[in-house]
Amino acid sequence: MPATSPFLPRLMLCLALPFAAAAAPAADGGADASRIAAARDAVLPEVVSILVVRQDYRQGEPTLSVSSGSGTVVSAQGHIATNAHVTQNGESFRVVFADGRELPAKLIGTDTLTDLAVLQAQPKTPETFAFAKFATDLDLKPGDTVLAMGAPWGLSNSMSAGVVNNPRRLLVSLFDDEAEYEDSLGEDEPTGRYYAWIQHDAAIAPGNSGGPLVDLSGRIVGVNTRGMIVGGDLAFAIPGPEAASVVDSLIAHGKVPRATLGFRLRSLKGTRYSEGVLVNAVERNSDPGKAGLQAGDRILSINGQAVNAPQPIDVPALQKKIAELKVGDDVVLKIDRAGSPVEIKLKAKPLLKERGDEGVYPALGVSLIEVTNEMSEKRNLEAGNGLMVTGVRPGSPAAIARPEIETGDVIRRVDGKPVVALSQLEAILKAAEGGDRWLIVDVVRNREQRISLIKPVFGDQERTPLPELPKAWVGVEVQPITTSQSAEMKLPSAGYRISRVYPGSPLVKAGAKVGDLLTALDGEPLKPNNEISAEGFEDRIHDLTLDGKAAFTAMRDGKSQTFDVMVAPAPVETSGLGTLAITRLRAQLRELGFYDRVALRLPPERAGVFVDGVESGGPAGLAHLKRSDVIVRLGTRNTANPAQLAAALDAALAQPGDDLIPVQVIRGNQARILFLDRYWLTADNPES
Repeated sequence: MPATSPFLPRLMLCLALPFAAAAAPAADGGADASRIAAARDAVLPEVVSILVVRQDYRQGEPTLSVSSGSGTVVSAQGHIATNAHVTQNGESFRVVFADGRELPAKLIGTDTLTDLAVLQAQPKTPETFAFAKFATDLDLKPGDTVLAMGAPWGLSNSMSAGVVNNPRRLLVSLFDDEAEYEDSLGEDEPTGRYYAWIQHDAAIAPGNSGGPLVDLSGRIVGVNTRGMIVGGDLAFAIPGPEAASVVDSLIAHGKVPRATLGFRLRSLKGTRYSEGVLVNAVERNSDPGKAGLQAGDRILSINGQAVNAPQPIDVPALQKKIAELKVGDDVVLKIDRAGSPVEIKLKAKPLLKERGDEGVYPALGVSLIEVTNEMSEKRNLEAGNGLMVTGVRPGSPAAIARPEIETGDVIRRVDGKPVVALSQLEAILKAAEGGDRWLIVDVVRNREQRISLIKPVFGDQERTPLPELPKAWVGVEVQPITTSQSAEMKLPSAGYRISRVYPGSPLVKAGAKVGDLLTALDGEPLKPNNEISAEGFEDRIHDLTLDGKAAFTAMRDGKSQTFDVMVAPAPVETSGLGTLAITRLRAQLRELGFYDRVALRLPPERAGVFVDGVESGGPAGLAHLKRSDVIVRLGTRNTANPAQLAAALDAALAQPGDDLIPVQVIRGNQARILFLDRYWLTADNPES
């Protein structure tokens, strides 16, 4: 990265691997090989790979995908420390241990402000786990050897060595404004507010997120979290002691309770002052603002204890000190304002979530997020506005509402009831399920209050195409041959050359072959208008009478041929086949059609269900089903159509037994057996 670049925070990547560039290991001739081996053996067996099925929202639709990260077993009860961005939007989790054993895991808690999370392995019978330990204090120095462990690119049991570059680093370059540092690390959920990072050069890559940084004493001195997009020699870890404190709180409470005083701080860097810390920002309509606190005030002490932040690196410790105040306690700030002493009294309040919960509602075709006060402030919205639309599925009830609902709208009321929380909307939709009526939605758009009508649609999305009038068909594809082309090719006439025949079609039954030149139909010449489009031929065919007779004149090897055919109705096009989106599988299925059988070289009697789309993180995707597979059997039942497949799935799930449900498919020229994992089908996710 050029030394003049002002974009250091923007070049950082969190290192969860979705299904930061790696740094080269530093040479360390002075490192004791035996100490490295001992540190490896103390921690690496307790490092796990984490497989996450995550649900994201795109255009108002839930999409399951697979990502991976790393973690470390840190308790005998199987608690696993990792990054919050590894578990973000996670619907279900599995962990793979160093010995290859795989176990399901549940999420115990997350703390986005430190980017830490805790999972717990779920063995079938209780057991005691071996675990690694965090360092209780941080005594790292530049040049100390450290080991990064984890699963880069999903490759488990990996380790790299490097050295500490700086044990206390903020991701603020010489050219950045420290006041923007926090917001640059995460929209609505900034990380790194309460600690400075450990910068090192041990090689890490996507998938290393959440893995331990280990010193030569075998202590977890950090949790690897971020790497560089360019440069390749910078990696950043959350300090071990701070991580240990957060992990302990998550295990005990599922969250990290914190206090706030309602303002933000910045260092004295660039000022003439040498003592105190500057107030950088005061929330509008907050208690500090009402008490008279102003941006630019210099705080000298909090509750009689002197505070000092001469450089940006000193600010996180002060913010952590404020966060650790007891909620409800009185707090006295001693302020210097332009040389005059000021005393301000405040009360510590609980720090609330900065980003609201997000959910998707297929019945409406939207994804929504709860608007918190902090989000309202950033977007200049009224506090507690309701639910903001983050995506709309094309063609969904929201998209065809009267008028349509748009991304960015804030829904305030549904059916006359307030919807400030997702749970309120869920209750309204549950009451409406099974009915067939319009809901009145109150919407705020650009501060304009509007109303809209929307009719929810519940359940698996089945599409039965409208019947179409059958079209005449003779079962060939043709290439137009114009008069000028026929002259150059020394052909006796213009016409349409057969370029493809469909098995069992009328012209094939009459004896036509690829290469025949069709020159007349029922005695009238077939003359193309150009050498590109076969539209003229198709129009003539469509004018024929269904189940009637037609006579084609053709040339083959210079000899005239006559084909008498019985005109048949055209096979149903793909767009005319019935489809079924099975939510539990997270797959789009449809009837197997004539053209599918032709493309896959299947016999006409072959029954099955065509896989039209698969979400990589859904049960079907995790079973390695792919688009264009044909499912012929699920469990113990044959599947000739989507409805039969849905029934076969119901029957297999109702039947106790093996965790794996066999699925027989045709893929290309092979018959394959795949397995649906009952765990993924029944994992705790809102769509199953």
